[in-house]
Amino acid sequence: MPAPSALEPGLRRVSVHAGTAVADLALPACVPVAALIPEIVDMLAGDEGVEPCHAGGYQLSRPGAPALTRSMTLADNGIRDGDVLVLGRSPSPVIPARCDDDAHVVAKTLAEASPSWGPLRTRLAGAVAAVCLTGIGGLALIRIAFSRHDAGAAGVAACAGLVALPFAVIAHRGFGDAIAGLALSLIATAFAAVAGFLAVPGVPGSSGALLATTAAAATAAACRRASGCGGVTLNAVTCAAVVVAGAAFAGVLTSAPLPALGSATALVSLGLLGVAARVSIVLAGLSPRTALDPNDIGGARLEARALRAGDLLTGLLAAFSSSAAVGAVVTVLAGAPRLCCIGFGALTGGLLLLRSRGNDVMRTLVFVITGMAVTATAFGAAAVHAPGGGPWVAAGTAVLAAAAMFLGFVAPALTLSPVVDRAVDLLEAAALLVMVPLTCWICGLYAAVRGLVLG
Repeated sequence: MPAPSALEPGLRRVSVHAGTAVADLALPACVPVAALIPEIVDMLAGDEGVEPCHAGGYQLSRPGAPALTRSMTLADNGIRDGDVLVLGRSPSPVIPARCDDDAHVVAKTLAEASPSWGPLRTRLAGAVAAVCLTGIGGLALIRIAFSRHDAGAAGVAACAGLVALPFAVIAHRGFGDAIAGLALSLIATAFAAVAGFLAVPGVPGSSGALLATTAAAATAAACRRASGCGGVTLNAVTCAAVVVAGAAFAGVLTSAPLPALGSATALVSLGLLGVAARVSIVLAGLSPRTALDPNDIGGARLEARALRAGDLLTGLLAAFSSSAAVGAVVTVLAGAPRLCCIGFGALTGGLLLLRSRGNDVMRTLVFVITGMAVTATAFGAAAVHAPGGGPWVAAGTAVLAAAAMFLGFVAPALTLSPVVDRAVDLLEAAALLVMVPLTCWICGLYAAVRGLVLG
């Protein structure tokens, strides 16, 4: 119980703030707050934001604290002389609708218990369906290209991409719909990649992949600039396409086998993940060597650069993790049942999953999806080519399922010491170092050196 005022025990001298109005008042300490509020409102009537006819809708509170209990006095609420009080509007209680029929009660309860399917979810479902159908159709066209060349399909795909691009611009610039704009941009990029792959005559190979990835990178960059939406996603698609295009160009020059190209691409992409943060800082203008306006330190321009650096980092991490996943999947599928190729895929998947220890939702989701895709591909290839068949596959499936449940439900509740965190970082670095000789093995460098020495 607070000590009473030494000057006059029955009064509390407080400063009451209401909007832009301030009043120093001496209020009775033994009168309930509910009875004081109308008098305070009458005293401040006429000031901005104070309406005496709505005195019942006001409440008193300390700054940043809950409202005072209306049925208690100032003394009971612990108010002392010199305290600052805030007079503000109390939130209007929501009056529940009365139901005269039991059927209405049941319907109302079920409607409140389950989330409603609104227009946003409908648009999102339509966008996901359109992108998935485009991807499936594109994969089907690529599969058909291995049996026969069809120039007409390339022309139709190119026309579809050219139509989707302006519609992406109209969707976002004209109607402000970022979901439709991003979906149409991805559709245009997919059609451009398919058209580029099918445009090369003859047996599909590195030349078709080079043209496809180049067309995809150019289309994604054009969609990002023209539509003005989906910057992070389209930046990731552009960067990933550029990395894969570099691998395809190396394949055109050297005629290297797919496992060699895939493993080299994955290794380079994993290495680029380590420098993505520095690259994003430089590109956003946050580098210490970049001259900043001394009058804008901590201002809007610096905040804009920080947000841009975050978006660039998310896009780069998504791009390099995706290109690493593509390279590892190609290595596993093209190199199975070679143990080095399957082990390379498992190691790549583990490294990507280790990268998912951050707090950012988008980045964690990207690393989890790519890591799981590569790990599942490696496990599937190992299961198909495993000697002895069933028992080992069943045991491996059980172990992986148990590991996934542990990482999803038990590991987040554990508090790891800094020593353990540092040990995990060292494990990640060691795994990345192991991938270098493993990539050389897949590329056949050891066999080539052995041949030179023996020759």
